Amino acid sequence: MSLLDRYLAREILLPFAAGLLFLTQVLLATQVLAQGDVLLGSGVSLLDVLLVALDLTPHLLGYVLPVSFLLGCVLGVGRLAEDRELVALGAAGISPARLVKVPLLVGLGAAAVALWLSLDVEPAGLRAARLRVDEVVKKNVSADVRPGVFYEEIPGLTLYAEQVSGGTWRHVLISDHSDPRAPLLALADGGRLEPAGAGETMQLVLQGGEIHREEAGAGDYVIASFARASVAVGLGGALGERNRLTGSPFELRADEIAALAAERGARDPEEGRRWRAFLHRRVAGPVGILAFALLAVPIGASRRGGRAFGYAATLLSVIGYYAVMRLGEGLAQRGVLAPWLGPHLGNVVGAVAGMAAVLLMSRRGAGAVR
Repeated sequence: MSLLDRYLAREILLPFAAGLLFLTQVLLATQVLAQGDVLLGSGVSLLDVLLVALDLTPHLLGYVLPVSFLLGCVLGVGRLAEDRELVALGAAGISPARLVKVPLLVGLGAAAVALWLSLDVEPAGLRAARLRVDEVVKKNVSADVRPGVFYEEIPGLTLYAEQVSGGTWRHVLISDHSDPRAPLLALADGGRLEPAGAGETMQLVLQGGEIHREEAGAGDYVIASFARASVAVGLGGALGERNRLTGSPFELRADEIAALAAERGARDPEEGRRWRAFLHRRVAGPVGILAFALLAVPIGASRRGGRAFGYAATLLSVIGYYAVMRLGEGLAQRGVLAPWLGPHLGNVVGAVAGMAAVLLMSRRGAGAVR
């Protein structure tokens, strides 16, 4: 790599890294606030929030990497244009198109990392985040029981505790009406709710009490005493309602999406196309970084408008790219385009536009692209 290439790489990597850090923090903050009722609940620790944020980071990087890369390249090349260094290079016989080499090399590395994140790390991270948020919901359920207040957030159960201290209850009443034909009433001296591993259940542990149960159809009334009782309590739809990560298709690995496309496609060709298009979308996003590498130098080399032009052009390029990509994905789902082509439509359009801008810049010199 020549001295010029290393110089331009340094100019690109610094704003690229700064943009990556800033945009990731912004998206993480929005995700935490979107789940604020869960992640800022009474039973949550700072460690819980940090672990969820860490699990979500690979997914968010899929959106942030292309934008940060384009912004870094535009600012890096733009700095050379503002200082008239591109003019000096042209006077030395070096075409501005020569600068495209560095963004392509940096973009190739960024695209490889983004592809690895999209197909391997992101599904595992989202799965871990979903399970972790489920556990946080369970902690909140345990911590939200207040003394002297009926708690009815668990489907089919009503809890009442006269005293609550550190998650332990005193003088407890439990009304289980999940089965209307056989309602159950439990009275206990003490109790608590405990997480019971992955899934939708929690462990209700009671000490020293009795259970009253009535069989409505048979007319029987049963009373049983116990020293200690443990009951698996299902949270049902409560987890799905509170956990926004439930059901995300990005949690699926590439082989799982392919298998799902084959299975669903055998019954419904349209649904099979939808899943195949989604699989190629997972690849199209990282590959789009290379299309941005072609667009970056012409945008950054334009001196008219200064940095404001660079920021505006970057924003418009990103919006246009994702709009075309979603349009292509929709056409692929409807069978108008092949499933492999539709999600890559944004890449094709971006690459063609980038190469055309590079050729124009090469013929007219730096600043030709407005």
